Amino acid sequence: MSNQLEIIRKASSLLENKSYSEAKDLLLNFLKVSKNIKIDIKLYYSLYLAYDGLKNFQDAKKYLEKCFKINDKNYIVLNNLANIFLKEGNLIKAEKFYLKSFNLKKDYLLVIVNLAIFYQNIGDLKNSKKFYLKAIELSPERISIYFNLSRIDKNFIDDKKIEYLLRLMSNKKNETLEIAYGYFLLAEYEKKKNNFSREIEFLKKANELSFESMKNINKKTLNYWNEVITKKHDNFKFSNFIDSSKLKNFKPIFIIGLPRSGSTVTEALLTSGKKKIVSLGESNIFNGIIAKGFSDQNNFIIDLKSIEHKILKIFESKNLHKNNDSFVDKSLENFFYIEVILKIFPQAVFINTTRNINDNIIAIYKQSLSKLSWTHSIKDIITYTDNYLRIIEYYKKKYPKKILNIELDELTNNISDISKKIYSFCNLEWSESILNFHKRKDLLISTASNIQIRGSIDKYDRKKYDPYRGLIRHYIDKYKWLN
Repeated sequence: MSNQLEIIRKASSLLENKSYSEAKDLLLNFLKVSKNIKIDIKLYYSLYLAYDGLKNFQDAKKYLEKCFKINDKNYIVLNNLANIFLKEGNLIKAEKFYLKSFNLKKDYLLVIVNLAIFYQNIGDLKNSKKFYLKAIELSPERISIYFNLSRIDKNFIDDKKIEYLLRLMSNKKNETLEIAYGYFLLAEYEKKKNNFSREIEFLKKANELSFESMKNINKKTLNYWNEVITKKHDNFKFSNFIDSSKLKNFKPIFIIGLPRSGSTVTEALLTSGKKKIVSLGESNIFNGIIAKGFSDQNNFIIDLKSIEHKILKIFESKNLHKNNDSFVDKSLENFFYIEVILKIFPQAVFINTTRNINDNIIAIYKQSLSKLSWTHSIKDIITYTDNYLRIIEYYKKKYPKKILNIELDELTNNISDISKKIYSFCNLEWSESILNFHKRKDLLISTASNIQIRGSIDKYDRKKYDPYRGLIRHYIDKYKWLN
């Protein structure tokens, strides 16, 4: 037993350092040589963490289920099983296991926040607010919870809460990202009072701190977007070409473009037809594989067989059946990888969601998009947008029948005709019921547009961003596409 505890201790140390492969090998080797001994739940849980870190969710789930067999009352195991069910798209089981975890430990903050986010993402805003309020009771100094709740209840932040938030933000012990959320809340509060200059001031501070919170990672990924992939998209080198790909019969639909351009509405429309189409959401499959390859070696050659193998593993973990020939992927950055995607999925099509480009830039800047390194300054947003416009134009000329442009203004003003256009392009059967997508009980939306699309779609407001035009004024002479 002491030997097992020593192995668990060593594995924990490796996991802390994110050495997931080493931890996995250490634990699996111990299991191979250990016969007729009782395996500690901590060892299986460590294997779950190792596989989860390696993004092998199928094996992660297997070892988590072993933990569950040993102790079905472990609230941490239940919460993590719920997370996996959610990744698989099994909303019923995800909710069931989250609630089991919560009922076993009513002050477990992580599952309370998970429940709040879960209900928010399926549009059950009443339950979402209930769990956010519980989270605030347990952790009243966590500013990010106030931020999330303010997205559901626009009247939640009042003068009194602003005073309290200012006190929290002055505490130097608070994490940088938490303070960034505070400034986003202050900006929103000034917007309500039509104090746009003050709002812009707070937005600038919020975005600066958001970038600073993950500075090293953000600098690295920003360099990838600006200096690496932008120079490779039309000059990919391939190896191990696939003659009989297991993926060739799939007819995937990739939604591409910039954030805040109508991609979430488009996704909801596509997954609301008679034919049940699975959405992988923002899976980032191609970016995850290709970006890692570029970081691993200077003269990167894309191994198509390797990509196919990795995609099949991901599909297996998500229970995407091989006979299910259609799915939607809303990883917007996939416009960089159109060439690669068509090598893997020759029947793929792309829907490029667009809107007034000036409005789009401002909308991105005003939204808290902490995981996207290029969204924290107007300069970086414009640089990324310039690359996007250049690259999408290149691919539209090369593959004109593969890419459909959908303009948000047209979509919101004539959703019936534009949705028919989308369905025709994707060779899908359209029906009137598609327009009631916002009433679906199983509509899972985890993006910033979640709340907006739960009701009827508002017509495009062309004057919404007029107070913010000054943000882009200095760039008009440099970029002709700024209008």
